[in-house]
Amino acid sequence: MRKWIYCVCLLSILVGTLQASAQIRPPRRKHRILVDPGAKKEKDVLKADIGASLKDIAKRATQHAQNPSVDVVFVVDGSRQMLGHLADLEKRFVDMLTVIETKTMDYRFALVNFHSVYEEPRVNFHQWTFDYLNIENAFRDMRVESGNNIESGYGLDAVVKGLNELEFREDAITQFVVVTNARLRTSWTEAKAKSKISQQIIDLCRRNGVQLNCIGMSERVQAELTDETNGMWYPIDSKQRRMDGQRIRSGGTIADKALLRIDGLFKRIAENLVASNPGKVDVVFVFDYSLSMQTKTDPACDGLDLMVSVFNAAGLDYRFGIIRFWAAVGGGESTIVVTKPPLEPEQVKSLFRLPKNGDEHLLDAVIEGVPKLRTEEGRNLVLIIITDEPTSKRAEKGYTAGKAISVCRGAFARVYVIGGVTSMRSNSIGDNFQRQVAQVTKGEHYIMPGALARQGIGADERR
Repeated sequence: MRKWIYCVCLLSILVGTLQASAQIRPPRRKHRILVDPGAKKEKDVLKADIGASLKDIAKRATQHAQNPSVDVVFVVDGSRQMLGHLADLEKRFVDMLTVIETKTMDYRFALVNFHSVYEEPRVNFHQWTFDYLNIENAFRDMRVESGNNIESGYGLDAVVKGLNELEFREDAITQFVVVTNARLRTSWTEAKAKSKISQQIIDLCRRNGVQLNCIGMSERVQAELTDETNGMWYPIDSKQRRMDGQRIRSGGTIADKALLRIDGLFKRIAENLVASNPGKVDVVFVFDYSLSMQTKTDPACDGLDLMVSVFNAAGLDYRFGIIRFWAAVGGGESTIVVTKPPLEPEQVKSLFRLPKNGDEHLLDAVIEGVPKLRTEEGRNLVLIIITDEPTSKRAEKGYTAGKAISVCRGAFARVYVIGGVTSMRSNSIGDNFQRQVAQVTKGEHYIMPGALARQGIGADERR
């Protein structure tokens, strides 16, 4: 009996101990994070190589024409901070020369050397030479002369000086190559001086068919100058961040800032057209001639200069023409004027600048105007529709979006559109006809910067 009682007591003690231990939570194990020193997040480091940059510039200058005439102007910062880069430039200049000589023997070089001494600007010119050794020796002289008192100068002023004082060959592909490890600045002291001199550089480049390239710093002005003259930007060292100055982020979408400018759209269309290898082309603008386009004509003229620069650099065989259209206010009869190719760019720009009072009917212009072009055999037709309005209703004439698209397809035209907006309420940004005709003909469609949204049903919705 005692044994039994003793066993019961031991069992009770054991059960109590187990229950108590069950209520005690074991110590939480610390999770050790092992860090691999070699597994650090990779940064977006740019590879800087002056020789590779020079080769790329040379390839772009010679890639299309069979025996191109090539002119290269170096605008080089000769400051003491550039000593190592000047040595690279002198040594790697031959990389550019090799690329050029494989395509042509018609080339020449010039050099604009800029720096400052106690903030006083200095600019030295080496005029055009067909002897590359003269330029190579000039690079060496710059390196030797870069003493302690020689600081970075006014790069923007040097570019303007080169554009104003050098003579350019009309048939040559001209590349400016700015090389600096400092920000580009100007000695101009007026308000917004940097913006004003930058615009002057862009205008001079477009007027002379010059593409401006920078091997330089990550700064906005270098991005804009290269972008708006159809040039390229390259980093001078690996400390530079990728040039995102010309790009915008909207939600999860990254887009080119050029798409917010009319001239940028012209350039984008030109680049797309060149990339499609179109052969011989007649580029005909279907141009809205109504008064609402008046504020957009100067940007369109700037865009035409950019387009010509892209076409010429690509060696494209192109001719320009124009179909202008307008109508009386309130739905009057359309006036359509067809000017067949070939037109000089200056003639096209003069026609851009003469908008009329009144309305516009895009479908009339396409259906009645395009058949009158009668594109020559062996040439391809490209239509570029330019309007800030949605497609107007033309059901009373039997004109529909479908019929207009058929006319374009019948002319074997590729259609690009810089167009209007129908309605912001209908979740439809852009005009259905304008979108569809670009899509069906393998062109591109863009919204005209500054176009106003209009309510109502477009002609394309009344098929």
